[in-house]
Parts: sequence; C-alpha cells; structure tokens
Amino acid sequence: MAKLFLEKGIKPEWEVFSPEHIVQDVSRLIAKGYDKPPYFINMVLGGDRGFQGAMPYNSDTLNFMIRQLPPQSIFCVSAIGPAQLPATTQALLLGGHVRVGLEDNNYYRAGELATNLQLVERTLRIMSELQLEPASAPEARAMLNLPAR
Repeated sequence: MAKLFLEKGIKPEWEVFSPEHIVQDVSRLIAKGYDKPPYFINMVLGGDRGFQGAMPYNSDTLNFMIRQLPPQSIFCVSAIGPAQLPATTQALLLGGHVRVGLEDNNYYRAGELATNLQLVERTLRIMSELQLEPASAPEARAMLNLPAR
C-alpha cells in the first residue's frame, strides 16, 4: 500500500497502536523512501481490549510514543472509548493534533450516548480554553507540505 501511495502522490497517515508500530513499521517504511517529511502519524490508544498489541491510554504511554516518533513528524492522537477525552486533551497540551468522533467513542460521558457534533464541540471548547485554534483546510495542507487546491 505504501508503494501505491507513493506512486499516486498520496500522503500517508501512519496509524499506530503501539511503540513497536512506530519503531519497526513506520520507521522502516520511511527509511525505504515511502514517505517524505513531514510524516503524519496518528497514535490510537485505548484499544487494548479489542486490538492485538494495542496500548491502553495513560500519560506515560503517550509521552513514550511521542519520543519514538521519527524526526520531522507531525503527530495526531485518537483514542477509543473513555480514553478519548484525556488522550486528546494531552495531545493538545503537547502540541499535537487530534481526531475525535463516533468512529472511536460512542459516549459523551459514562452512560450518555454522544453525537459527533457533541464530541467535536467539546474538543473545540477545550482548544479555545488553551488558546488554540483548529487549522483550516489550507493551513492543514501547508503543514503537511501538500499542494494547494
């Protein structure tokens, strides 16, 4: 797949569930020339109950995974279930990007089903309190060194 992405000019999102995915898989493919900086790496945490080799979320695990990233990486954090709120908030505090929504988490809080809108609006409120702003599409393309549309 990485070879096809390269041939088609597609910027890969390297989705990783453990430090091993970063060190063994992503780093090897980058070394073989299948991506150019900046590398976009999405760390998915909290999937340890359903995915083989996936890591639970805790602040130490996320910090360790960030330290394993190849130089010139842009990182994103998404987390499954109740790990979503603390993991994405920590990612924002550490200068990363986040993915939130029903793909990873069905609940706004324990026992209360969420909507995508609720999860996104909560993240936007947290970002506002941290004096952060979401990137526009052109800003995101520039960060990833993608051509303008």
